[in-house]
Amino acid sequence: MSSARPTPTTAPPTGLDGGVATGGIGVELLLATSPPTVFDADSGVRGTLPGVPGGQRAVSVLRVGHTPVVLTGPICSQAACDPAEVYVYLGLSPPRSLGKAVSAAPGADGTSVWLIREDSPDLCRLEHVALTGTSFGRGTVASCHTIVRVETSRGLLITVGGGTAETVDVLIDPATGRTVQQSPRILAAAGDRLVLGGLTDLTVLDLRSGARKPVTLPVPQPNPYVLPSRDGNVAAVDFGTPSFAGTGTQTRDLWLLNLRDGTWQQAPSMPYSTENLKHSGLEWTEGGDLVLDDGVVAAWHPGEPAWRLGKAKLASGRQEAGVATS
Repeated sequence: MSSARPTPTTAPPTGLDGGVATGGIGVELLLATSPPTVFDADSGVRGTLPGVPGGQRAVSVLRVGHTPVVLTGPICSQAACDPAEVYVYLGLSPPRSLGKAVSAAPGADGTSVWLIREDSPDLCRLEHVALTGTSFGRGTVASCHTIVRVETSRGLLITVGGGTAETVDVLIDPATGRTVQQSPRILAAAGDRLVLGGLTDLTVLDLRSGARKPVTLPVPQPNPYVLPSRDGNVAAVDFGTPSFAGTGTQTRDLWLLNLRDGTWQQAPSMPYSTENLKHSGLEWTEGGDLVLDDGVVAAWHPGEPAWRLGKAKLASGRQEAGVATS
């Protein structure tokens, strides 16, 4: 497979429209604005979450099963960050607070989160909490520099020593703390599989058999963003670059990696130019559509010839990563 990259098209909506209709895609996202915004891809903004602080704050969103969860905290340096407030999305009703946490990750059951709680500046613990607010025990001691990422049936993926030379990604058994798998870069975990990062390739590790399948990268970008689908069979891989061919142009190049056989499929209209590389997001719907919010919200089902575009555009102040509200 050639690694040459074609000249990018222009940013959405012109970069993805490819002659497709804009008759509606029926996708609603919770965007990581401050405060978070509920955005319907076809009708526009539905509202902001009541009771969630706004202003100059660092906001992130994650989806736990069918439920969005929001983390919002003061903007800070990596060396000295206060824990974020954690909220469970309840539609446009006031969200449920789960208290404060240094980081949060979806539970494998789709109804809970794993949180790193700070008891003091140098003492933290890992706690398992239901979205209803019920805690499954007091938790276990954990480093305050631990970042929890996602739980699958095979364990909880964490990053230890983030931002340091000793950074390592570890899949642990959260009940015992036992290491299941460790690697300098685990890019994603999905069901029984891990996607490991390398300089010129990826490796799909099957945790059931221990088999490792090296996968050559379709483009020369050694640190892509990897987002597995909800069923865990494929992953969207974003080879976004902050500049293209020595220019100031940002580009996005989306591919699908089949996690079962290691084959690649490039999404339509890729690569394209964008001004929103750091302020846009990817998401999977329950029906298997890949959703991209970048100026507009676009949806593509693997196998379709082109993206379907929502009718509403994202204003610059609303252009942030989002997750589906269902």
